[in-house]
Amino acid sequence: MIEAAHSNARTATRTVALMYHAIGGPGSPDAAQDPHYTVEATRFAAQLDALVRVAGGVTSARDWLAAPSRAAVLTFDDGHASNHALAWPALCERGLRADFFVNPGKVGEAGLAGWAQLREMAASGMSIQSHGWNHRYFTELDERALREDLLRSRLAIEDHVGSAVTLLAPPGGRMRADLPAVARECGYAHVLGSEPGVLDAADAGRALPRMSVTASLDVATLEGWVAGRGVARARLRYGVLGFAKRALGDRRYERLRGRLLGRGDSTR
Repeated sequence: MIEAAHSNARTATRTVALMYHAIGGPGSPDAAQDPHYTVEATRFAAQLDALVRVAGGVTSARDWLAAPSRAAVLTFDDGHASNHALAWPALCERGLRADFFVNPGKVGEAGLAGWAQLREMAASGMSIQSHGWNHRYFTELDERALREDLLRSRLAIEDHVGSAVTLLAPPGGRMRADLPAVARECGYAHVLGSEPGVLDAADAGRALPRMSVTASLDVATLEGWVAGRGVARARLRYGVLGFAKRALGDRRYERLRGRLLGRGDSTR
């Protein structure tokens, strides 16, 4: 009985964190969107409904870390204008919350949400968090520059939005091993990376995993992730791509990926 209760309690503190970027469809700004990571609005709505059905709810990482549950965690990187135009209304319609990781140095640029929009989202219960100052990879920064980037980003968002910034998502998922420790020294409580995996409250001291949502992801695969199926396959693919990034270097890898996707250079 005790073992069963312990197992149930542990299951209740495990879920998946999903990493979205842009939302496409009517009313979505086209600028600054990577088609590979742009989920059509109708598909996004179906995914939200599926998550509510199979995970029992959808919440932000900020709220989940304060009270772990089975609810799926929803996050968005880069601060695309479509996050405000399409994702936010869909979330509000269902009474759901998410984290939006933004680059203060790029807020308001073409295709990206502005401060007034981010404040509006925060006032409705959304979580506005840090994605670094201007999307420069943390692996390209020395120790001093990294700390300046982390502090500058956090303070700028707090100043413009008016709410605490406690979470950090490294641009492009590029991060050094000591990033969680450095981030804590700069005022962050948690780092959310791009490595696939199951989100477990017991691992909160390390970089937390997220499952990347691409344009072609179907509801069945998403439901499988919630149930723990397909996560190992995603981790294997991530490992292979990680090897390619290390072998080629970030910029060469991006140029190759961009050519393969027909986009020229790429930042993912």
